[in-house]
Amino acid sequence: MLRRLIQATAPRNDEKFFDMRYSCYLLLAIFLCGCATITGPAVSNEEINQAREELKVKALKFQIDYLVRVNNVGYRLLKHLPEESRKGHYVSSGLLLAQGDKYFKQIYNLQEGRGIVVLGVVDGSPAKEAGIQAGDFIQKVDGINVKELSDIAYIFNHKGPGNAVELAASRAASPMNFNFRLADKPVDVSFRMVDEQEVNAGATSDVVVVTYGLMRFIKNDNEAAVILGHELAHVVRNHHVKASGVNLISALISIAAGIGANYVVPGAGDVLVQSLTQALSASYSQDLEREADYFGLRYVYLAGYDIEAGVDVWERFAVEIPQSMTRNYFSTHPSSPERMLRVKKIIQELRASSPIGSTHL
Repeated sequence: MLRRLIQATAPRNDEKFFDMRYSCYLLLAIFLCGCATITGPAVSNEEINQAREELKVKALKFQIDYLVRVNNVGYRLLKHLPEESRKGHYVSSGLLLAQGDKYFKQIYNLQEGRGIVVLGVVDGSPAKEAGIQAGDFIQKVDGINVKELSDIAYIFNHKGPGNAVELAASRAASPMNFNFRLADKPVDVSFRMVDEQEVNAGATSDVVVVTYGLMRFIKNDNEAAVILGHELAHVVRNHHVKASGVNLISALISIAAGIGANYVVPGAGDVLVQSLTQALSASYSQDLEREADYFGLRYVYLAGYDIEAGVDVWERFAVEIPQSMTRNYFSTHPSSPERMLRVKKIIQELRASSPIGSTHL
């Protein structure tokens, strides 16, 4: 039909000119047909930007939930450390704090401006027992106005275990007052989250850090305890002194240390986030990793977690990350099959040491 239409209007004595016009019309028709895709309702850039901001709030809430979970497990391990693994007396409030911004204000429906917001409170901590909740907005500590995390750090760092703390805060625009005494923490260590998707964890001399990728990899708090117990063993056993670097432990892929909630304060006086690059950039030797596996599982056992989770963790590493089954994949780390088998034997040893054969002493 298109050809007959063009022929009717084209000079019959110029076939070459006709062929050229025909080709152009044909290409135009094909182009127009190709543009007839039905996409449905349009979405404006303004709508996209608004949705992006809303999703940022939800993503931050998701990360905060993981942060609280990590600290709950970590501080439970600390609370049940055996006497020989305790390294001193350090203050702990159980507060997880952040410098308030527009996203925190949306999450907790805050009315206040610049200041310090409670992201979460560790289970069993003095702050938890005092009734402090996520979303509380701290205004004063011991009668001193506080606007920056460093203000609280300065006050807490001049206190010791058992010292009293008075907090003036607001909750949903209503004034609140809290009184508690700082707890005694046996190791000067805090637990952090890194906003990375790789399955990874690490430790420095006073920080244990895990990635969001690792938290999604594990299935429950028992498995989280296995990972954190291993990292805590690196700290307690002074592996940062014994090794030339610091560890890249349960992690199988090296990552850049991008800190997600870099304003979080997991401990009492621990405010400024230290550089975690070193915690994820080097490794301990295989023997130090084996030692951390051994003592870490003991910590898990003493804290009452299910130590069988250690077997599940290393079996899943082998199945889902097959590279971990090769000893040379990371020369500083034992292979996942070896670690799984050693964990089984450690479990037998631990249960043999308990007269009732329970999962904790």
